[in-house]
Amino acid sequence: MAAITSGRDDFDSISEGCFLILPQAQTTQSKSKIGQKRKRTTRKIQGKVARRHVDEEHHIPYQGFEQLFDNEESIECMKLRKAGYEEAWAKTETIINDILLDMNRTTLDKITLFVETSQNSASEGMVHLPFHEIPTGLVFAGINTPDHSTQFKQIANKLSENNNNFVALLQSKDCNNLKNMMKTMIEQYLSIEIESMETNKQQQKDNKNDDDEEIDDDEMNDDDEEITTSSTHLGNTTTFEINNAKLKKASKLPAYDMQILEAWYRHVTQKNNARPNLVVVLQDLESFEANMLRDFITICSEYRLRIPIVFIMGIATSTEILHQSLTKATIGLLRIEKFWLEQSDVWFNRVLETVFIDSDHTLKFGARPYKFLLDHFYLYDFSMGRATASLKYALMHHYYGNPLSIFTPLLGKTEPEIRSTLKEWYDTRVINEHHITSLRMLSSFRMHVDTIADHDPQLALRLLDDDAFLMTDVLVDFIQGLKRYQHEFQYGIELVRALQDQFANTSVGMRKSKRMLLLAALESTSTGGLTNSEIILWPTSLVRKLDPVGLDRLVHQRFQPVVERFGYSLPRDWNERLQMLLGVDEAYQQKVEHRLAGMVLPDEERRRTETAKKVQIESMDHLKHVGTDKTKIAIEIADWISDTLKSYLRSYTTVPMYELVYYTSAKLHEKSFSAQPRAAIQTGLGQSYHYLNCTCCTGKNKHQILPSEHDTCILYKLYLECGRMINLFDWFVAFGYVLEREKRSEPLNEKEVQ
Repeated sequence: MAAITSGRDDFDSISEGCFLILPQAQTTQSKSKIGQKRKRTTRKIQGKVARRHVDEEHHIPYQGFEQLFDNEESIECMKLRKAGYEEAWAKTETIINDILLDMNRTTLDKITLFVETSQNSASEGMVHLPFHEIPTGLVFAGINTPDHSTQFKQIANKLSENNNNFVALLQSKDCNNLKNMMKTMIEQYLSIEIESMETNKQQQKDNKNDDDEEIDDDEMNDDDEEITTSSTHLGNTTTFEINNAKLKKASKLPAYDMQILEAWYRHVTQKNNARPNLVVVLQDLESFEANMLRDFITICSEYRLRIPIVFIMGIATSTEILHQSLTKATIGLLRIEKFWLEQSDVWFNRVLETVFIDSDHTLKFGARPYKFLLDHFYLYDFSMGRATASLKYALMHHYYGNPLSIFTPLLGKTEPEIRSTLKEWYDTRVINEHHITSLRMLSSFRMHVDTIADHDPQLALRLLDDDAFLMTDVLVDFIQGLKRYQHEFQYGIELVRALQDQFANTSVGMRKSKRMLLLAALESTSTGGLTNSEIILWPTSLVRKLDPVGLDRLVHQRFQPVVERFGYSLPRDWNERLQMLLGVDEAYQQKVEHRLAGMVLPDEERRRTETAKKVQIESMDHLKHVGTDKTKIAIEIADWISDTLKSYLRSYTTVPMYELVYYTSAKLHEKSFSAQPRAAIQTGLGQSYHYLNCTCCTGKNKHQILPSEHDTCILYKLYLECGRMINLFDWFVAFGYVLEREKRSEPLNEKEVQ
């Protein structure tokens, strides 16, 4: 472009637009081809795309996994990393989908019941109206529309589980006009019937026909595309009745004609002796064109008596979108019922708790990646898709680039299995000296060696010298220690939650969710973890002030279920001492009442005999004794809480080999999921040859301005050389000078003879 501009001296503009108009494709056909039947090539195209996808996969062996350690890693290790990644992502994806399904299970059941009872409620007990109402379920799915695909696929799958429902899922991107919308809906219903009526004979026939089919250039023309209601689409010789007339020959209709759907539905009902519902799921209602949506609803209403159509409409905002898009007459054709799906933040909290706290064998996040995950979700997009992609990217980065990731799947095995696996890897040389060196270079391992070097220097020296001892014996203990830490950490989090429930009304500001407790635990740098934070110190101080009733409720209703669930136990004497303080023993209670009966207050006038004074002194001594016992057990419970949480909620950095489980690489993660458009634009303008893949613009100095570069790149580099007070005329003159250098002749070499 620079050369063209510099070659025209009489042209004043810096740039010039050039428009290339291609000749239009000939749309007319000869009369001999008008009546010919067009071949359906959708299946052929899909087959070619599928085969091309398979061929492309063969060009990337092992799905992109490469041998690390400068190709000195064994093939077996690379395959182990690949298998570990696939297994880890399968488990994580299952957790994510199960949580989403379980979260909306109640709503899905209500939608299913609404669809199943739509025919009865529309026909029984109601006056026949001059128009036909369509049962419509409005599903409020939240403002983040990219996440609606997964949610509405689950709704469609749930409705499809019942044989009385045929479901068509329509998206706005596939319905740019009314014809495409009708055609897409009809094709989805017909494909359902094709799958249920296919036979081996028809499959053989399809395979034979696929070899002879060719792609027709006019296939994408929806205006005159035709669909046949005979065996061409339904795979049998049954003919359909259209307009109450049985046709012996194939009847050709446009692909968007509702008569095709009516004839197909009549055929299905006659064959199965049932009237299934035709559920039309409109995923993103706000994105559909208003006039098209009104016409679609009106057409479906006209066929409501012959075809039991039910609408499920996804709404991201509110019902105001219906009144803005549809007229009152169109809204009157809908019998509306509302349903609400859970918001994405509920799903996100449950995913974090399940993946990072409740699961013992999943990849964990360090402090910085975890905080980035929280901030990116709550401060930017509330996107379930991006959160899922972030988790998957962390798994990919961990398994693709970390050679020590082969040890991560061992956390899901028992101790004998871990020991035998490590011994087999070491004996068969699957693990080489690079793995052992990398393990010894981990910061947690070096910290562990420094810790034991003072009291056991022989063991520390053996860890550094004896490879077999490290890989087959000590590493087993390290992995078991990681599993034990995960179990204890989960136990500590549950104890904190139980402690917060005891003081739910008192310490409102100190009450934290599990995800925030996890963040605080990850960010704590001290060995004590959360025990030095106000989250633990404040409720622990309140325990010392509890009365016997509050202590009994804390121990038996809050702590005991959690302790028993994790296989631990409370001190045995607590129960007896608490029951004694509560006065369960009747004899002791009567004795207390007898002593308190003679107690007098100083301001009361009473006969002060020696007996009365003696009873008063004994009663006061008894109250002091009871108060002392209450204080002692309250202090013991508070100290037990502090010691237990200090031991179980310690920082993960104190655990040897924590790098095998915790993902701490935050820089690449943040760079991948934080948009940096300014940096990308500046890099593209400053180093355009990386994007244009040209060799003419590559110079020895990247700051050199070459006339062969794009005009915008030249202007940008000249702009960088100017100050803040840039002169446009000087800028233009400098630009022209750079372009003039392109048409100059090459300077002669000094040694060249003139």
